[in-house]
Amino acid sequence: MGAANYLHASGAPPYYRRALYHYNPAAQYVDAVLRYARQMRRRPDTYFAYYNWQVFLITPKGDRQLTGPLS
Repeated sequence: MGAANYLHASGAPPYYRRALYHYNPAAQYVDAVLRYARQMRRRPDTYFAYYNWQVFLITPKGDRQLTGPLS
């Protein structure tokens, strides 16, 4: 809810690009978020793939799961 409120206060909708840039001022981030949103709009089931996407980090103490189920 905090992110949604921040984006709304920054102009979304209708200015999603501007609001996202205020949230994270990196053009690559804004482009990536909008690409993911377009993919989920075209195929709503991709939301579940992104939601369950697992990210791992290699550390000196071994692999660490950062996202996804069981994180």
